[in-house]
Amino acid sequence: MQNEIIEKMTETGKSSYAAMQELSAINTNVFKSLAELQMGFATYSIESGVEFVKTLSSTTNYTDLMAAETKYATEYGTKAMELGSKTAEILNGSRDDVVSFFEKNIENATVESKPAAKKPAAKRSKKAA
Repeated sequence: MQNEIIEKMTETGKSSYAAMQELSAINTNVFKSLAELQMGFATYSIESGVEFVKTLSSTTNYTDLMAAETKYATEYGTKAMELGSKTAEILNGSRDDVVSFFEKNIENATVESKPAAKKPAAKRSKKAA
């Protein structure tokens, strides 16, 4: 009986560990994707900011200055919208992965937690005293 309990606990521990590794992999992929997007946007922001400052320092005409500022703001806004869309795509994709992960693991947990059929107890014989 004790061996059965130990084996069951070992199985449960291994399946829990495997499930946490799978969930960790999903989270790691999401974090990596989001970090790449953020780094790309940060790089873009710095590069475009430098270009804008160069334009400001070389422009003497007010009309050209306003046109450069409008162009910069439009491009920056477009890039920010793209970042938001890509972020939403990543999060929606990860939501699907997490939902399927939990559906699968809840199903496994339900199957594993069902009690085994009990054997009928042996009947005691009544001895005359």
